[in-house]
Amino acid sequence: MTIIAYKSGMMAADSNATSSGTIVGFSNKIARNKKGDLAGACGDAIYGHAFRQWFLKGEKGDPPDATDPGKPDSSSNGVIVRCNGVVERFEFKGKHVQECPYFAMGSGRDTALGAMYAGATAAQAVAAAIAHDIACGGAIVILRH
Repeated sequence: MTIIAYKSGMMAADSNATSSGTIVGFSNKIARNKKGDLAGACGDAIYGHAFRQWFLKGEKGDPPDATDPGKPDSSSNGVIVRCNGVVERFEFKGKHVQECPYFAMGSGRDTALGAMYAGATAAQAVAAAIAHDIACGGAIVILRH
């Protein structure tokens, strides 16, 4: 799985790529566009790649569909954090806009949210998730607006 965290202009993510509980490699899960907006995706690797490419190519047309007919319980989703701090979360069939002081998604979400609540940066929150969630790991990737 994944951990992606955002707080105070910083987005951080782990880099593990897993399949059914097995580490199968490493991947980049976050991106920054020319405007300085930040984006990330978790869940299915194909969805994550398609979401980041859609974001980097100017968000033209509809975002990739996060549903997988072969996996009806799939939990793929994406996020864009605009330079003004507005969080746009993309899930199956739609987008939800929210304003929040910090944000996290993926299997390490609960640990990362708790760490940021206690004062951690996004990078420190990802490190906490890696330390406590067996599905998170690898190098920490950091981007800023």
